[in-house]
Amino acid sequence: MTDRGGHQVVKALLTLQAGFGLLGTLGMVVVMGLDLRYALLPGLHGVVLLVLAGFVGRRRGWALTATIVLEGFALAGWLVQVLLGLLPHIDFTVNLVGLLTMLGLPVVVVVLCAICLAGIDPRARKRPHATAVSVR
Repeated sequence: MTDRGGHQVVKALLTLQAGFGLLGTLGMVVVMGLDLRYALLPGLHGVVLLVLAGFVGRRRGWALTATIVLEGFALAGWLVQVLLGLLPHIDFTVNLVGLLTMLGLPVVVVVLCAICLAGIDPRARKRPHATAVSVR
């Protein structure tokens, strides 16, 4: 995958994820009466994603590892939100957009980062090895 542009796909997905996060942060700040305290952590997460996207595009191995860790935290946060949503006083609505951006996109990024780290090309076909047969 490394020779076929896997790093560039991860970079594009991280940039897309950062854009979704920053747009959601802007909407949350507007709804909360322009209180910028609500933008601190989500904005920092978006900036970190953009910085990691830059380093992943330059084929830095540590950036792939850091991306897997960061996406792991994002997936754990989604799981905590779902579990807290089971409580009667806390509401968490699961919809298609939320599933794609908060669950699907991080899972795809983690899988692609792992493939890039392993240097595996999933599109490469396994060729059967020729075996030597002795003829007497």
